[in-house]
Amino acid sequence: MFCRSSLYVRLRARKQWLACWLVFAASSIHVLVAQTIVPPQLPASDTVQLTLQQADDQFRAHNLSLLAAQLGIPENKAYELQAQLRVNPSVYVETMPYNQLTHEALPFGKANSQQVIQVQQLIRLAGKRNKQLALAKTGTDLAADRFYDLLRTLTYQLHTSFLDLYYGQQLLAVYDEEIATLQQTVQLYQQQFDKGNVPLKDLTRLKAYLFNLTTERQQRLRQVTDSQSDLAILVNIKPATVIRPVVSTDSVSQFNVSQLNLDTLYQLAEHYRYDAKSYRDLARQEQQNLALQKALAVPDLTLQGTYDRNAGYIPNYVGVGVGISLPVLNRNQGNIQAAQIRTQSSQYLSNAYRAQVDGEVQRAYDKARQTEQLYRTFDNQFTGDFGRLINGVTINYRKQNIDVVEFLDFFDSYKNTQIQVTQLQNDRMQSLEELDYAIGTNPFRH
Repeated sequence: MFCRSSLYVRLRARKQWLACWLVFAASSIHVLVAQTIVPPQLPASDTVQLTLQQADDQFRAHNLSLLAAQLGIPENKAYELQAQLRVNPSVYVETMPYNQLTHEALPFGKANSQQVIQVQQLIRLAGKRNKQLALAKTGTDLAADRFYDLLRTLTYQLHTSFLDLYYGQQLLAVYDEEIATLQQTVQLYQQQFDKGNVPLKDLTRLKAYLFNLTTERQQRLRQVTDSQSDLAILVNIKPATVIRPVVSTDSVSQFNVSQLNLDTLYQLAEHYRYDAKSYRDLARQEQQNLALQKALAVPDLTLQGTYDRNAGYIPNYVGVGVGISLPVLNRNQGNIQAAQIRTQSSQYLSNAYRAQVDGEVQRAYDKARQTEQLYRTFDNQFTGDFGRLINGVTINYRKQNIDVVEFLDFFDSYKNTQIQVTQLQNDRMQSLEELDYAIGTNPFRH
């Protein structure tokens, strides 16, 4: 009898200790949830709504990196102008500093003094001027290639940040809805617990799940903040401005990757991938440089006219001369050989990069097609049916027709389903943007 009494006392003490721990845990979770449940909000006046087209227009007009790169084109146009200019003539004038016979200083213009005037003009042979002009024009093409490739890269970053922000805000709305619903349920159960109608373990489990939801929302909020910051930098607006992306339902479902032809995509990439074009232009520039180096091996011609007022044997001497260097020791052999090597190397790099571009197009097309197939097999009515189901489950739980474990299981399934659906929509749009990035243009517009 004594042993049974002792065992009963120990079990009762353990139950009291467990109850105290549950009360402490519930109060701690309630405090943490109360501290983190309210997200920071900016004033409505700092919010701007943007469609993707409006974001593109703002980006092209105000992005500072893009504007700086665009100035490289007129800069190289100026180099073209410089390459067109001819060599200036040179003038040489010689006179006596002091006439010892007449004792005059700088007797310029005197009949008994001697002055020499020479005019020289360099004539470039072998088409050097035209070859330098062609080289400068290719430099302008390379500047344009760099600008358009930067435009392609930054546009891809703009679109991906835009989509991440849009779908991230959609997920925040899901968390806000669930948290608001669960808060109401927790408040009702807190009242029932105070009256002694529900056990503490159910209330504690509800508060713990509410705290987990709040923590997950905070992590999603950080991702949205990063996307918001990246997008604000790209479109060059104030960092404190809240951007609300606007995406129409029609624009999401109107594209179908199965309609695209892979060979056509290769052709589009060859035309619109300016990074690959820059390799081809660089190979062309090296060929032009080789032609210029061969032309430099041909010596230039110098024409000279001379006037000597009091020449050694006749006064007012006028002479014409022609000068040219003899290509005996230096025929520009080293520069020609180096240019030949660079020409071959640039051709190899161009072919290698072309193969890399084809691989990127193939990979982006496969990923977009796989994501498209998964998206097309998804039933859009599923989320609406699931939403109505979770509302019914919430009502039945408040009526105590189902227990807390079943209720939280339905609640967690609803949250995970909403996240997966939103992520699937984002993945599909991101795969289309990756395909555009791999090709260099939107394939559905061609």
